Amino acid sequence: MSKTFTSFGALKTALQQELVTAMNETIDKSFQDAHTNIDEFYASPEGRYHRIGQLGESPESEVYGGGDSVTGIVRLDTGYRYNPSGRDTQTIYGYAESGGLLGNGGFWAKTKEDVKNNTTEIFGKHFN
Repeated sequence: MSKTFTSFGALKTALQQELVTAMNETIDKSFQDAHTNIDEFYASPEGRYHRIGQLGESPESEVYGGGDSVTGIVRLDTGYRYNPSGRDTQTIYGYAESGGLLGNGGFWAKTKEDVKNNTTEIFGKHFN
C-alpha cells in the first residue's frame, strides 16, 4: 500500500479497507488449511467401524466487523449429534484431536499454527 493521502480520513479509510481484505485472505487460507489438516485425520485406515465423515464437514469460517475492528474465526461446528455414542460432539472431536480415535490426531493444533503463520504472512504482505 504505497499511496499518498491528502487527508487523515482518506488514509484511515484505505487502512480499514486493507484490514478487511487482509482478514478475508487470512481466514480463507486458514479455512482451506483446516480442511487439509482434517483430511490428514482420515488418511489412516478405518479399522472396525465406518467413519461418517462429519469431522470433515465441520469447519466453518466467518469474518465480521468493519471500520476500526474486523474479526475472523475458523471453528469446528460442534452442533452435530453422534448417536449412539452418547457423547457430545466437542468430546468426540477432542478424542479425534488427541489420537483417541482411529485417525491421525493433531489436526486442530496444526490448524491453530497455520492461522498464526497465515496471519503473520498475509498481514505482513498487506501492511509491510
